[in-house]
Amino acid sequence: VLCYLQRRARQLRSRETLHGRLAALGYLSTITSPSVLAGEGAAARVSVRVQAAGSGAAELRLFVCLRQRQPRRQRRAAAVAARAEAAGRTVVAFDLGSYASAMTDAEVGAMARQLGLCYGYNRGLPQPFRLALCGLRDAAPVAARLEAHCWRSWVLGRHEEPPWGTWPAASLVYLSADAEATLDRIEAGDVLVIGGVVDHANVASRVGLARGVAEAHAVRTARLPLDGIVSVRKTSLTCLAVLQILANFAESGDWAAAVREAPALHCAPMRKYVVWH
Repeated sequence: VLCYLQRRARQLRSRETLHGRLAALGYLSTITSPSVLAGEGAAARVSVRVQAAGSGAAELRLFVCLRQRQPRRQRRAAAVAARAEAAGRTVVAFDLGSYASAMTDAEVGAMARQLGLCYGYNRGLPQPFRLALCGLRDAAPVAARLEAHCWRSWVLGRHEEPPWGTWPAASLVYLSADAEATLDRIEAGDVLVIGGVVDHANVASRVGLARGVAEAHAVRTARLPLDGIVSVRKTSLTCLAVLQILANFAESGDWAAAVREAPALHCAPMRKYVVWH
């Protein structure tokens, strides 16, 4: 019985569970433990005294941990995020709240898939960014679609407030294809903001949407230096393409190589909108 309890100590969720297991084996038990034992995620040292009918009593001291072990994939993701944090890597934030209400249901679903691809791609980088999802308070449709991608197990920043409510405005650089300034380099301390929007319609009414959001909150804007490298016959790049270009530039320091080596620009759906120079 004592060996059994030692093996199952991590699964003893409460006093009632422990009493029930012992009673099923035909033992009477007396448990001495702090009240914190009943709480999920708690840990406590428990003294258990068990006695079978017609026999002497034995006492066992257990350390009962109610915290479930993380899956291996999540532990690896946590390690990647910790390395990025320790190295002071650039923060890449996705502004979801500013566009959730403007997208169709199909576009919201595509946005959720894009975020899943971005998270997976970043996790595999030798020098990953620190990712963050912002504006979740106003992005309920996107959050609902993210449930299918197990986003609650993702190791990244989650913020109810938009980017300008989370970081100082001076540190924000809102990426927009319509910005006048060009993102020539990534400065230490910069928070690069990518608009969390998918545009299936590719209509003129959405041109300058990200720039308008940034200027409304006095956030500086910048565009990727694509001139002379590629022309895009679309209102904007996908979030995955932008992240890949930024990651390539952070590694090589060469914008031309960063753009040409972005896998998303050579695959559907962006491939048909791209004209290489």
